[in-house]
Amino acid sequence: MANTTGSPIRVRKDAWRLAADDPTLLWYARAVDAMRQRPLSNTTSWEYQAAVHGTNADPSSFNADQQKAWGQCQHATWLFLPWHRMFLGIFEQIVAATVAKLGGPQDWALPYWDYSDATNPNARKLPAAFTAAEFGVPEKNPLRVERDQGNDGAAFLDSKAVSLNSLKHKTFTGRSTPGGDSGFGGPSRGFNHSGDNDQGQLEMVPHDVIHSDIGGLMGAPDTAALDPIFWLHHANIDRLWEVWRHQGNSNPTDPSWLTGVKFFFHNAAGQPVTYSPQDVVDTIASPWHYQYDRTGETPAAAADKTTLATGG
Repeated sequence: MANTTGSPIRVRKDAWRLAADDPTLLWYARAVDAMRQRPLSNTTSWEYQAAVHGTNADPSSFNADQQKAWGQCQHATWLFLPWHRMFLGIFEQIVAATVAKLGGPQDWALPYWDYSDATNPNARKLPAAFTAAEFGVPEKNPLRVERDQGNDGAAFLDSKAVSLNSLKHKTFTGRSTPGGDSGFGGPSRGFNHSGDNDQGQLEMVPHDVIHSDIGGLMGAPDTAALDPIFWLHHANIDRLWEVWRHQGNSNPTDPSWLTGVKFFFHNAAGQPVTYSPQDVVDTIASPWHYQYDRTGETPAAAADKTTLATGG
């Protein structure tokens, strides 16, 4: 849909395709460092935003605001994709505001990590900014955290981990019954914070496998969003939803998906907001104002439609 808001559109780009002098990841590191210095009570702090996805903290210690905002990530449900789009959209706005306050570019946009790009020999490595000993700020790298794999700068994802077979599924929702199609986006289930085996194809691969292969903080939903690579991974999952849609597939039109569940967040100004899936079907519309540099046929698909990043 066309942008009719008059607001500038942020363009999310592949981290591996950024120009050598592109400052996107440099300012991301600086913003992450600044957000980590904010107190947990600040809704734009690094720890607060990570807790929106999940937290190991005792729920009995949450205040009223935290009870509504924390531990809300959706898995094994057709709400998986729209909830994470809301989460990323707000996070992008918080980081962009932080970047601007630090003196960086006014149009900062969250990059993505396209680990399935068969035309890029580095695609299955963590982008170099996440493995360097020092990056963005003196004597440390805010983008490098505890991980089981990837910090050595070597490729560690295999062809099955980065498979795009999920894009072949034409229906958004389904059921994981024997011989059945669980659908691209997940089963028609309401609020579901904990994952199980009844997942959509995109959530299973590459989403779940990337999380488990990286490990460390990324290995568990309660800590995953504390790893800066989480956000680039999920930006790519969000992009693949757009790729799927641009292939001619359709999102659900069922009112129970569009408006049946509302999710609570705080925006970049710290104000409480609620959104339903119908509010994120158009990424250009207010308040999101973003698009991807590539949402057509992926390089891997163009190279070989029959063995789409599956390893044969």
